[in-house]
Amino acid sequence: MKKNNYLYVILLMGLFLFSFPNWALAKEESNLGYTVSAVPSSKQIDPEQSYFYVQTTPGEAQKLKVTVKSTRKEPVKISVYATNGFTGDQGTIEYTDDTKLLDETLKVPISSMVKIDTPNITVEDYEEKEVTIDLTPPNESYLGVKMGALVFQLEDSGVDQPVANKFAYRIGLVTSENGDDYRDSKTLNLLDAKSTLKRGKKMVLATLQNPEPKILSNLEIQAEVKEKENNNVVKKTTAKEYNMAPNSRFEFEMDWGTSAIRGGTYLLSMTVSNGYNDWKFEKEFTITAAQAKQMNEESGFKIITPLWIKIVTIVLFSMTGIITGIIVLRRKTMEEQWKVRKRKKRKKRKKKEGK
Repeated sequence: MKKNNYLYVILLMGLFLFSFPNWALAKEESNLGYTVSAVPSSKQIDPEQSYFYVQTTPGEAQKLKVTVKSTRKEPVKISVYATNGFTGDQGTIEYTDDTKLLDETLKVPISSMVKIDTPNITVEDYEEKEVTIDLTPPNESYLGVKMGALVFQLEDSGVDQPVANKFAYRIGLVTSENGDDYRDSKTLNLLDAKSTLKRGKKMVLATLQNPEPKILSNLEIQAEVKEKENNNVVKKTTAKEYNMAPNSRFEFEMDWGTSAIRGGTYLLSMTVSNGYNDWKFEKEFTITAAQAKQMNEESGFKIITPLWIKIVTIVLFSMTGIITGIIVLRRKTMEEQWKVRKRKKRKKRKKKEGK
């Protein structure tokens, strides 16, 4: 009995020893090489947040610090830069360093307030480094918040790899002068409506704008497009839980689908609500015949009928027509023959009755 117990113990130990290296290897393979964490600031408005939410005074500079820690022996090269908050096409708050995506109501983006002492760093062999960020707000007071993020992007993940696909840590950066609630924007504008190709799709795009320096939260959008001439509804779309960054705009997308677009004047109607405010918009837009033709031809999402299907369809229709014609002619012939026989029978019957 004891021998059996010993055997069980040995088997369990062997199983553990064989399993452990695989677990350790998996853990090592999932190691991305570094971690980042914000060092709490003395100006932090909400100490419970892991991102920077700091109070600023006009023209008064302050320093923010982030700890970058290596998690492997090999060197890791990291670039550090600031991005600005904007609204993505699907109603999500995202971050970008492309100023073309920023709205005209954002006069001083947060990236213009940030200077990074060491924009490129290397950490290795489990060392730890501190990155200092100089934050200098404008001399003039601003309402609401400035929103962005500090990006710590891995630079040694492949020379030919697109920047968008490189791994990066982001630490949110929100600044405010008074620390008031910044999630209660009350203004929404419809700037434009048009139809165009986007990502190879035929779409109706409605440009919505949040001009306030606050987040516009939890939007529910109902939109429809009608032909103005006959009031025929050609497209309906509903979206929920959309959010807009402060001082931002985005293009609300209505996918036209695979059906062909016709030139003409259209009317876009939108109803937007977030439980506290309601907005109703209407805007006309025109699609010229040339624009419609170009979109229909260049769209990557359309129904294309192969040539062989067209040929088979023509042949089948032709055969159906021929067969139908033969049946009709045959029926007429049979009817004529039946009438002739009937007349003959009548004549015979009359002859018999005459006798």
